[in-house]
Amino acid sequence: MIDISKQTVSINCPECKRSITVSLKQVADEVTVKCNCGQGIKLTDNKGSAKKSIRDLNKSFKDLENTFKNLGR
Repeated sequence: MIDISKQTVSINCPECKRSITVSLKQVADEVTVKCNCGQGIKLTDNKGSAKKSIRDLNKSFKDLENTFKNLGR
C-alpha cells in the first residue's frame, strides 16, 4: 500500500534560500528541520490540513486496494 506521508516536498531556507527536502509526515508532525547553513526551520501544519490530507489520502488508497482485491471474486 502507498503511504502518502513518506512523499517529500521542497522548501526554501529563509536564511540562505537553499532548497530543503522534507516529508509530509515531518510537516504534519510540525518538526524542526535544520538547513546545511545551520538555520533551524520549524515546520507548521496550518490548521492540521497536512495531517488530515495524509489520513484521507491513505484511506482512499486503502479503499482502492480493497476494491481491486474484491473485483476478482
